[in-house]
Amino acid sequence: MNSVPKIVLALLGQGFAFALLAALVWLFSYVVAPPYPWWALVWVQGGLAAMLSGYLGLPGWWRWIQLFFPVALYWALQLDLHPAWSLSAFVLLWLVFANASKERVPLYLTNPTTRQALKALTEGRAALSFLDLGCGLGGNVAFMARLPEVGRSVGVETAPLPYLVSLIQTRLRGGEVLAQNLWKTSLGEYDLVYAFLSPEPMPRLWRKVTEEMRPGSVFVSNSFAVPGVEPTEVWELGDTRQTKLFIYRR
Repeated sequence: MNSVPKIVLALLGQGFAFALLAALVWLFSYVVAPPYPWWALVWVQGGLAAMLSGYLGLPGWWRWIQLFFPVALYWALQLDLHPAWSLSAFVLLWLVFANASKERVPLYLTNPTTRQALKALTEGRAALSFLDLGCGLGGNVAFMARLPEVGRSVGVETAPLPYLVSLIQTRLRGGEVLAQNLWKTSLGEYDLVYAFLSPEPMPRLWRKVTEEMRPGSVFVSNSFAVPGVEPTEVWELGDTRQTKLFIYRR
């Protein structure tokens, strides 16, 4: 099921969970006569969907989404919210997480500890060019742009709201952000390329790295190693996330 989008698998999980819930209610009716409290049914629905997530190949964090989705839907109906609120919430989520359904890359933000590690990778270099693939809110790009060793700091981002925030931040603090798909971004002109994506795109991204990055350049992946490829170094940063940087020197 690797080729099936995660959102489709999640919907299938909810559908299977609903079918199981219906069967359980039918069997339970022989023991305790209905009706049953709706709040209990939606929690069972969410619990069944969460358990099915693993069998469907969904990452662990999807289990929480599957658990709370029917519960949130139930409470929204109970509160009799105007449909405009649901539409607004959907639009806001799409503006922030537009890449999650298509590229299977959620919004991960780099913390200050990791930025200091990136800074350490620039030591002893001059006029270094830095690229952040999926730069989120642009914090890395602005931070790297202010280092004396960095001559050019660029980020690419396609999710609408993060791009807008990163554009404002880099205009105020330095650096450059492009509304550009990472697969259409040439890596050959950069000395240090950084990515904090997800396990999904790593094999394809590694092929792009090996084809485009020049000798002497460095590719850094936050938290997600390239499957089957031994990194040159692994930096364990000791922060609250227990961040690991997988460093691949070309």
